[in-house]
Amino acid sequence: MRQLLISLFFISIFSSAILAQVEVSSRLQEALNNANPNDYIRTLVLLRDQVDINALDEKLYSENASLKHRAFEVITALQKKAETTQANILSYIQDKYSEGNVFSYKSFWISNLIMVEGKPSVINEIMNRMDVVQMDLDALLQIDYPVERTDQFDNPESLEPGIKIINADKLWALGITGAGRIVMNIDTGVQLSHPALQFKWRGNHVPHNQAWIDPQGGTTTPNDCDIHGSHTMGTMTGWSPTTGDTVGVAPDAEWIAAKTICTSPHTSYSIQAFQWAMDPDGNPGTISDMPDVISNSWYDPDVTNECSGIYKTTLDAVEAAGIAVVFSAGNNGPGSQTITKPKNINTDEVNVFCVGAIDGAAYIGGNTNPIASFSSRGPSTCGGTGSLLIKPEVSAPGVSVRSCNSSSGYSLLSGTSMASPHVAGAIALLKQFVPNLTGKQIKLALYNTAKDLGTAGEDNTYGKGLIDVFAAFLSLGIPDTTSPTQIGDLVIINPTSNSLTLQWTAPSDSSPSGVVGYDVRWALTPITDTIAFNNATPLTFEGLPDTAGAIESMLVEGLDFNTLYYFAIRSKDVWGNWSDISNSAGGNTLFAPQINANPTSLSKVLAPNQVVVDTVVLSNISSNPSTLDYSISLENNTFPSSSLNLKVIPLARETESGTDISNKDNPKDIGGITIDGQGGPDIFGYKWIDSNEPGGPAYVWNDISGTGTAVTNWIATGTFDPKDEGYAGPFNLGFNFKFYGVVKNQIYISSNGLLMFNTVSQNIYTNASIPSASIPNEIICPFWDDLDGRTQGTVHYKQEGTNFIVQFTNWQKYSGTGSLTFQIVLSANGKILIYYNNMNATLTSATVGIENAAGNDGLQVAYNSAYVQNNLALQFASEPDWLSNNNSSGRIYNGNSVAVELTFRSEDYPFGNYSMDMVVTSNDPANSSIIIPVTMELAIPVELTSLTADVVRNQVSIKWITATETNNSGFTIQRSIKGTDSWNDAGFVQGKGTSTEISYYQFADKNLIPGKYLYRLKQIDYDGTINYTNSIEVEVSNPKEYALYQNYPNPFNPSTVIEYSLPENADVTISIYSSLGELITTLVNNAVEAGYQKVSFDASQLPTGTYLYQIKAVGQSKTFIETKKMLLIK
Repeated sequence: MRQLLISLFFISIFSSAILAQVEVSSRLQEALNNANPNDYIRTLVLLRDQVDINALDEKLYSENASLKHRAFEVITALQKKAETTQANILSYIQDKYSEGNVFSYKSFWISNLIMVEGKPSVINEIMNRMDVVQMDLDALLQIDYPVERTDQFDNPESLEPGIKIINADKLWALGITGAGRIVMNIDTGVQLSHPALQFKWRGNHVPHNQAWIDPQGGTTTPNDCDIHGSHTMGTMTGWSPTTGDTVGVAPDAEWIAAKTICTSPHTSYSIQAFQWAMDPDGNPGTISDMPDVISNSWYDPDVTNECSGIYKTTLDAVEAAGIAVVFSAGNNGPGSQTITKPKNINTDEVNVFCVGAIDGAAYIGGNTNPIASFSSRGPSTCGGTGSLLIKPEVSAPGVSVRSCNSSSGYSLLSGTSMASPHVAGAIALLKQFVPNLTGKQIKLALYNTAKDLGTAGEDNTYGKGLIDVFAAFLSLGIPDTTSPTQIGDLVIINPTSNSLTLQWTAPSDSSPSGVVGYDVRWALTPITDTIAFNNATPLTFEGLPDTAGAIESMLVEGLDFNTLYYFAIRSKDVWGNWSDISNSAGGNTLFAPQINANPTSLSKVLAPNQVVVDTVVLSNISSNPSTLDYSISLENNTFPSSSLNLKVIPLARETESGTDISNKDNPKDIGGITIDGQGGPDIFGYKWIDSNEPGGPAYVWNDISGTGTAVTNWIATGTFDPKDEGYAGPFNLGFNFKFYGVVKNQIYISSNGLLMFNTVSQNIYTNASIPSASIPNEIICPFWDDLDGRTQGTVHYKQEGTNFIVQFTNWQKYSGTGSLTFQIVLSANGKILIYYNNMNATLTSATVGIENAAGNDGLQVAYNSAYVQNNLALQFASEPDWLSNNNSSGRIYNGNSVAVELTFRSEDYPFGNYSMDMVVTSNDPANSSIIIPVTMELAIPVELTSLTADVVRNQVSIKWITATETNNSGFTIQRSIKGTDSWNDAGFVQGKGTSTEISYYQFADKNLIPGKYLYRLKQIDYDGTINYTNSIEVEVSNPKEYALYQNYPNPFNPSTVIEYSLPENADVTISIYSSLGELITTLVNNAVEAGYQKVSFDASQLPTGTYLYQIKAVGQSKTFIETKKMLLIK
């Protein structure tokens, strides 16, 4: 029995050892062998527990699942698997992160995968985990770069040869242009400003994060770090509405994109892009946000582990969700087995759809073997037999393909990167025809109908052959003459004063794509026959019809008040068959609304750094059923002008950073420009001013080198060391920061002394004059020069409340000389402050200023000239953003109201008067536009810094200090006997009006009887506005001792006052004597009550001289005698 237990124990241990064995790629092992203990290695960790995606995919096909159900099942299964299996390893990684042994990490659900950037010790520990199955380097990918480029002009009249070669134009003739479909590329980005791409971006009408992803750069607006991504996207869907130039296969499709193949194009960035593409809006229950096809023209250059499970699980998941994945074959031909990973993966015939390139001109010329020599060949290195082994799958035009470049023009490029988007565009066309098919099903149609070229049959040069999208179209449906069913349930719902909503059930049709369009018309009389229908006014139905049986709706706007309208619809199928006309439905619009706004103006007085919220109530006061549609804008912003009334803008020198204008080791001397003191505004409205100017910023140095976070993750932009030519980031600001009107929340730091809102893909050691369209753009330049932090210096960053600080400390120039310490502070209010602390180097070779994203607007302070100096502060600021509203548009039914909140923010804006118009535009025919003036006075407050009271005998001395005053008439000093509710005015002291200087005040309240008193100040503005201070308490007591006080005034002429105190009732005599002791007069000779007493002495009849005054007080407790001198001077 014991022997059996021992055997079972060793079997268990042996089994665990086998199970725990992790497949580690040879390149990761090599990286570990060459790494220092404190190096960080980016590693992909694939967990052992994976969703059986192929089984789930087969199940969904067997169930004939809808695309919506398919996507939901796949996405949620993957997310649940990651959620339930990653907790343990993520906890371990988080601990290592806290210790500093992991620099960064990211979890993925698309493939139950984690990217870990950790030290070798961490990576080695993960290798021994039983929940891990495979590990690989987070390798740098490469684009299939074109082998040839020629720039071209617009060509609006002709049709691109590639479009004709694949017969896409034949589908256009049927109205199939990709409308309603979404294409995507994972590439170098897309140039949004290109006229053939700009209006096609889906982000024009959905949030940007549902239409663009930049995992590394974090940009929110599409841009291209190369020409490649713009060119491939143009081939998919490029069309210019201004010139009509059409280079795209599916010109009516929209596009979304991922920018991952730029600087440091790690594999994990592309995996993140695939995961995002499966669910751009974050809701697995929707599919309208998903692309129909993703075109890829990149590869992993590693020649080991070519059938990596990391790629396979990722791409299988995307395909299972219903998205078509297409890859270029590569440009490494004509040798065999030159197709690299991941495009050599062959799960099935079309899973990783690999596209070779043909020479279109040769094909049109009759060449039956038009393969491009550079096109990579199969077979796949991932095994299999028959079609599984053959690569590529199909071919498409890829030589001298004209499409968009990264500016606003067009270029001819050659490469399989040009062939792949032809296939992607073809898939978009077919998805319009058969929107309910998966990407795999559509790829099979292209695969099975491709034109055989070269060697008969499927081969490792062309695959199945040249795609024919029209043949694929015909394979998916047979033309017929059957019309769609008639719509019989058209109704009018949701009437408003100017709109009606039509609703009906989508009809059925025998074609694969069902109904593809509607003809909707209206008239003022019933539409009962074809003649009436043809005479009715047509309306445009936006978008594509839904599937049969779905509820359709259409909003018809711009209608007259209180009018009866009639509508009718007919539908058509892809073969051009029209249905019978629907029933005629009628509906009445509502009456005209009547707008009312209360109040009709708003005015506020704010102190600095104050926020005040008020409301304007908009009402529809019509007594008839009606709807008020309104929109609000804030216009005509006026604010206190600065002392600057001269606009000085240096002309930018047309140079490009990082080009031949300067050699890094032998820089040329270039004369520059500087403007002293202040300048601007630029086009946007930014102005600058420095601390040498009146009203400029104060130089305040807040050293963060000991409290901030050190920047360590420098990324090289070329072959130089990254701390010489590189950048770091992104770093989260912790607040929204507006730069040229665009909200930013993160920043990048360049080693060359500038801040950027995007990454750069080239060296920028040559500073340039700004603004300039040359890279870099969207920058803040405190000191842009050829700087170098390899041997000396640090960079730190820190968020402090609403400020984000970046500090360069002892940073050197490339020459290895000097020491530069300076700071940039970004404030949530949009201000930019730069502080120069210790600038011990040549300071006449730098650019100082700011520039927008397009490079067509900016503010240059200095360029290659003497400006920067120690202990200098520099500020950039635009128009004050002092007023905002929470409601820009809406609808109000009669008898209802809505409150529009207006938020006033004074920040630290200049003192003075601000005004803006709240313009309310509505459909009230009698009052279509109303203007509500809104004003704000940013006033210096009466800022009381001190209020004190001192008791001197029977009087109270009140003192107070103000730091600032605005419109201050003065102060009434008020007194109250403690225990009573009444306040009496004790006196008034004149104020200083408006002042920013410290002011001191004093008031004496005399002859008070003993008791407890309260005092307060009543501050009065010139306009009558009153403010009260808090009260202070004092006590006036009976004297404790007998005393005779020095007369006042002294010397005197001719009269003076003599004061004395009695702790008890006493008989008092006060006599005046000459200096020789002769009695002159007696002022008091009677019984006097206890307290503070005084008596006046008039010496108008006496000559100049010294006199004595004496008190003799005989009380119950003692007799008090005291004598003092006084001086009369006439």
